[in-house]
Amino acid sequence: MDNRQNKERRFWDRFANIYDSFIKVIFTGTYKAILDNLDSDLNSTCNVLDIGTGTGIIPFYIGPKVLSVTGIDISPEMIRIAVQKQEDMNIKNIDFQVQDSYKLNFPDKSFDIVIASNLLHLLFEPDKPINEVKRVLKDNGTFIAPTICAGENTRSRIIAAITGALSGFRVVNKWSISEFKTMLTNSGLSINKIVIVNGRFPLAYIVVGKNTTNN
Repeated sequence: MDNRQNKERRFWDRFANIYDSFIKVIFTGTYKAILDNLDSDLNSTCNVLDIGTGTGIIPFYIGPKVLSVTGIDISPEMIRIAVQKQEDMNIKNIDFQVQDSYKLNFPDKSFDIVIASNLLHLLFEPDKPINEVKRVLKDNGTFIAPTICAGENTRSRIIAAITGALSGFRVVNKWSISEFKTMLTNSGLSINKIVIVNGRFPLAYIVVGKNTTNN
């Protein structure tokens, strides 16, 4: 395991026990908007991959709406909590696994939908998980990437700095919404839909597909 993996795993393992409370206090409205938007982008025949699943907020919400969900996270402690929730709720069509988003352990073109919610802005090399998403996504599949854009305005940059100092929850990529869109299109993805969600941080709920002419 490399140094980057060790650092990420240690941080998220420590954060796991307060993760749900953190989301509830800081991002309740934002996550409600994400979940509400997901409803229109799913169907009952989809096999879905949720990258950076945390304690399983998204898989537990979408599980009844899709064929199957695989939730992965670099943190064993996050996955332990998610699995315990799953056992308590007796949900059968979710599979939680410890995996690194930089190198996914799935065959090519395995999933109809890949979700990476509030993940890419936390990564030093977001191009690596994006390349993995393109690899495991079917040619006609959909990548849903709701992402905080802390660089959208001065207020959000200040809040990101304060939140990071108090919690250690560091926003690595302080994109504006325009910069985030450009990053995705430069990665060989085509934007199908964008919804702006206002909150403590502006969030871009972006739905993209593979640009197959570049693959």
